[in-house]
Amino acid sequence: MARCSVCGKPAVYVNRAAGLALCQRHFLEYFDRKVRRTIRKYKLFRPREHIVVAVSGGKDSMALLHYLHNLAKRVPGWRVTALLVDEGIRGYREYTVKRLVDYAEEHGIEYHIARFKDYVGYTLDEIVRRGRELGLPYLPCTYCGVLRRYIMNRAAREIGATVIATGHNLDDIVQTFLMNILGNDWAKIVRLGPISGPASHPRFVRKVKPFYEVLEKETTLYAVIHGLYTGFEECPYAQMSIRWTVRRMINELEERSPGVKYSLLRSLETAINMLRRQGIGEPDEEEGLYSCALCGEPAAHPICRACQLRLQLGIMEVSPEKLESLPPEARRMAESALRLSEERSRRR
Repeated sequence: MARCSVCGKPAVYVNRAAGLALCQRHFLEYFDRKVRRTIRKYKLFRPREHIVVAVSGGKDSMALLHYLHNLAKRVPGWRVTALLVDEGIRGYREYTVKRLVDYAEEHGIEYHIARFKDYVGYTLDEIVRRGRELGLPYLPCTYCGVLRRYIMNRAAREIGATVIATGHNLDDIVQTFLMNILGNDWAKIVRLGPISGPASHPRFVRKVKPFYEVLEKETTLYAVIHGLYTGFEECPYAQMSIRWTVRRMINELEERSPGVKYSLLRSLETAINMLRRQGIGEPDEEEGLYSCALCGEPAAHPICRACQLRLQLGIMEVSPEKLESLPPEARRMAESALRLSEERSRRR
């Protein structure tokens, strides 16, 4: 059995890359130092903040909520609220919603639930089914990712958030880094830093990642120690994503060569600096150039991705008068999406 590198007691955590083993007490101290160092290093929070934690009910977001709730007790200017986006995935989301509600009510934390049904009129299950019926070329994760971000930003702004904290850990970030390389999507890589979003857009709520340098196995252990990891529910759509394959590949590499994940994070930071020097994918340029001509939300194009998807799915109506009043490029995009929806509907 491994022994704690600090006190010699039985270890609950081993980091082969660092040659480190820690007992429960010293692991929690190590975890706290690591997260606080990340917050200071990247200046994630200001002295006065309304921090809205994006909670899914999974281990990472529950760990983040627990950590920030307790840290905020030592920072008088911070207020912490939990926000969960309920996509309406049957057999999955109802369990994670219950986990958040139980925890928040036990600890006296304000929480809000924003439902797909309320914001876009359909659950994700209904959207996926409709997309398949129309033969649209999108995986469920595409609809979910675009609409979740859209709803998260709107809902957080509506409850007065000054910043959204997400539970993305180091593993999540390097997986997305490789996925963007595989997709030749270099502009998106710039947005993988610890702070994201067009700060200049009045409707965009800044997003931060306090677990940016924390491994998934560390957030998992933190959640287990604090009784936050009470079950494991997997999204039924998860295995359809390329992330599933990329995650397994990175974990296999880490097993063979400890430290690969940290090396990938450093490579990401190098790539971000190089891309920014080239003027590629700057957050203020790539995202937030526009206010969507249909919904008014921040957008990288005249019509935001959420509205484009809804038009293609045929679940968003635009009157002829509204269409005619749009700026030329926005009208072209809207007409293209509507035309695709009509063509697919005729083939059914």
